[in-house]
Amino acid sequence: MPTTSNDDIVLDYQVSGEGPPVLLISGLSAQRPFWGLTRPLLSGFTLVEFDNRDIGKSGQARGPYTVADMARDALAVLDAAGIGKAHVVGHSMGGAIAQELAIAAPGRVDRLVLANSFARQNLYTRGIMRLFADLRRHVADELVFGAGLTSFVLGEEFLRRNDLYAVVQASLDAGLDQPKAAFLRQLEACVASDTLDRLHDIKAPTLVVYSDGDRLFSPAMARELASGIPAGADLDEIVDSGHCPMVEQPQAFAQVVRRFLGAGGR
Repeated sequence: MPTTSNDDIVLDYQVSGEGPPVLLISGLSAQRPFWGLTRPLLSGFTLVEFDNRDIGKSGQARGPYTVADMARDALAVLDAAGIGKAHVVGHSMGGAIAQELAIAAPGRVDRLVLANSFARQNLYTRGIMRLFADLRRHVADELVFGAGLTSFVLGEEFLRRNDLYAVVQASLDAGLDQPKAAFLRQLEACVASDTLDRLHDIKAPTLVVYSDGDRLFSPAMARELASGIPAGADLDEIVDSGHCPMVEQPQAFAQVVRRFLGAGGR
């Protein structure tokens, strides 16, 4: 896979498909395989995917950073791929990164999709993030930590069909774990992210996607995000899904995204 860099951190990325370019930005502790079920459903687009700093095949940071720093990583990937302007799809923390990208470089963003994301975290979400941090610090068993994290991230409907511990074990077997310090740095950046008072700077047509069973970032947070964008943002709901509709309901998620972006493909 090709690489580029920002802040002296190597960023591993891939480009696939043909058609209008779409940059996919993953969330906290998520690598490129996170999009694996949705990727084939977005035929007709050129998909640009990368591992955020501190995860996957990209390099680890030497100290704290911000979501705005991660948005500059995303810009570096677009530059390296030779793409001047792209649709941008960000999930969760990736949605926060996408917001910073759209604010800092409006000319680089065509249409913007913010899935299961937020503008500003609240007392509830900060408490959950603190729990994630404490679990990461104090639980040595990777399977148990992963199960604790995943129990918040995947929805009830999905976990009725798929055994929680089996899902986590499969991820560990695939090498999708993340070093402790790297997870904590990403989480700290995620908690500190706050675009609520700057949403008026987002000029791109925007779709905010939320899930009915998201136990992390609620539909109310999605409405807050959408209402802060001055041109107005479309809202769309994925039903029978938790925090990760591209994993839990990939067909429905891809349909919503394609409809908003304009079916660039077949």
